[in-house]
Amino acid sequence: MNTSERTTAAIVSLLYFVRMLGLFSILPVFTLAASKLYGSGPMLIGLTLGIYGLFQALLQVPYGYLSDRFGRKPMLIAGLSIFIAGSLVAALAERIEWVLVGRALQGSGAIAGVLLAVLADGMRFEYRARAMAMVGGSIGLAFGGSLVLGPLLYAYGGLQALFYLAALTGTLALLLVCLVLPGASNLMVDPAEGDDVSEAGAVSYRLQLQMLNLSIFMNHYLLMSSFLVIPIMLSQFGVAIDEHAVYYLCILLGSFLLMLPLVIRWRGSLDILVKILPAIAVMLVGFLVLAWSPTLTLFVVAVLVFFVGFNYLEATLPALVSKVAPSARRGSAMGFYSSSQFLGIFAGGSVGGVLIALTDITTLLAVNAALLMLWAGVLMVLQRGSNSPRSPAM
Repeated sequence: MNTSERTTAAIVSLLYFVRMLGLFSILPVFTLAASKLYGSGPMLIGLTLGIYGLFQALLQVPYGYLSDRFGRKPMLIAGLSIFIAGSLVAALAERIEWVLVGRALQGSGAIAGVLLAVLADGMRFEYRARAMAMVGGSIGLAFGGSLVLGPLLYAYGGLQALFYLAALTGTLALLLVCLVLPGASNLMVDPAEGDDVSEAGAVSYRLQLQMLNLSIFMNHYLLMSSFLVIPIMLSQFGVAIDEHAVYYLCILLGSFLLMLPLVIRWRGSLDILVKILPAIAVMLVGFLVLAWSPTLTLFVVAVLVFFVGFNYLEATLPALVSKVAPSARRGSAMGFYSSSQFLGIFAGGSVGGVLIALTDITTLLAVNAALLMLWAGVLMVLQRGSNSPRSPAM
């Protein structure tokens, strides 16, 4: 990378980090905190947690189109301004309905795709994978840091403090965009792989992309639905909310260490099933143990096992998308992939909330275990189709 490319990658990674740190911080405490708001209930809590993902999914493509027409920087400024406004609405809310409005506004600041476009614009093709790894690392750090910071900040300032943190990190990101991010640069075009993809090849990569889109959807569905119950279960075991951070820190550090053998074992493979099925199996074990955990120790082990699979897929899936999609179609492929991720966030929060309202925590976890098995089955069907030379064109 040259100096300009390193600067672009560093700024985009930092933008992701500061924005995601504020956004993720509500995850480990929101279920407990929102139950104290006027008008709250399991369905509304789940919808409020997930609605951010719905608006993100709906607005990725419009933001991308407008950024192509009017420039990346103006759309980043607009999106971050809306995100900050939503954070302030949620921070000032006393009723769950207004927190819902604030979360919807946060999601309406849908700049993730625009940030990736900024990265692609200023990066030669051969360095984009390295830049994406930097972005992925910054998101991972933000996620891990937020699980520790969230409970600590909530213990001292309540739910308001977490939304004020989101407004603060959004403001920092806005200042970075205005003062540090370079203006429009010349687009770095991929070397011509060409659009000449055979009919059989087109069917194969489309089915493979469907496998990856399904996988990121399910990964985030499981994450969001899990965080409707994990904080509650931890409190039921007698752990004070200001002590949750210690457990999350141990779980995250342990999961990152334990996922390394999976990464090393299948590092060079491009077989999607070989990459994904082990993680599904790991998460299935985690949910089965979590559903019937009689002790705190077993609960911690179950959550740790789940995060091994989750973190492994978070690190693996984006690279698979970039390798499977032809370069001329990689932008649209990443757009559909991002939308699938955000739809998973919405579905996990809203469907999980409905399940808890109508049944109980154990049923939600059992349903998640069943969905993991269904996910594996669908992947095997799609894999068979992608390997068949006579698959019908899509």
